[in-house]
Amino acid sequence: MLNFKLGKILAYAVRSGANFEKASREFFAGLNPYPGMPNEKEISPLFNEWFIFDYRLPSGITWAMDYYARNPDQLPALILDELKQIIETQVYDFVEVEKVNPGKWVEVYSLPTGKRYRVTEIMLSLGLGERRGCFFNRLAKVNGQYYFVGSDPAFLPVTYTERSKKFFLKQRSAFSPKDALAFWLPKEGMEKPDNDLGYLQQKGGLLKKRRELALKFKSLRKKYPVKLSFRALVDFVYQEKYKDHFADFHIDLISKLGIPEEMVFTEVKFFQDLWNFFPHKVLGGRSPAERFKEARGI
Repeated sequence: MLNFKLGKILAYAVRSGANFEKASREFFAGLNPYPGMPNEKEISPLFNEWFIFDYRLPSGITWAMDYYARNPDQLPALILDELKQIIETQVYDFVEVEKVNPGKWVEVYSLPTGKRYRVTEIMLSLGLGERRGCFFNRLAKVNGQYYFVGSDPAFLPVTYTERSKKFFLKQRSAFSPKDALAFWLPKEGMEKPDNDLGYLQQKGGLLKKRRELALKFKSLRKKYPVKLSFRALVDFVYQEKYKDHFADFHIDLISKLGIPEEMVFTEVKFFQDLWNFFPHKVLGGRSPAERFKEARGI
């Protein structure tokens, strides 16, 4: 178990008069966070982690490096050495859970690098149970063992096929807490409770949702360099033949349709709705939403 507490670095930054406003502008990139915003308790730790490890001071070093160099709390050598090892080995990663030993460790696979880690972790290993999926987190090696040293992860209940994993390896993407931020920020209209069920309950709701998605795609084409037409995207959904892994749909959006990776991973809700509300040939020309409606008798 680690003895060094990262909160000491934040406290030191506050005492040192850190420019949190400037850092916040850089992290949120034009967005305006506010007290009480949706998912605030998940977003704030992401910012803190990024601020400690990734935000650069005018000198070019991070707050973690500055704290280590100055040792403002006069920590014992052994504890300070933990921070040194964290700084030297830390990496922000996107990993998939492979094995769990409850109360002891979690084995994860790094999607961008192909490396496997056995991470000493008590709470997460107990909380996962039989669940499998992916999450962002920061790993570091201290005294021969790997630990998660980042904020609590956003767990995505998605596993990847070998084909999808090979795609990630080719991309060699570098991640940061800014990528995880996209899963917590409220999208347009998402400040209100999700109303997808309402579309199924109202007359003409399905067609209304489809029109809204078409308009949404029109606005996304202005934001991202997309040449694909909405009709082509809908046709791609109709012709899909995925048997097990919905994740392959996201990979093919990038590799086959040329949709920017940033758009696919940032606009997750849009592509999820596209999948759910438009017809699939394998479903007899109906959408998953229609099948759900029939099964529930809505």
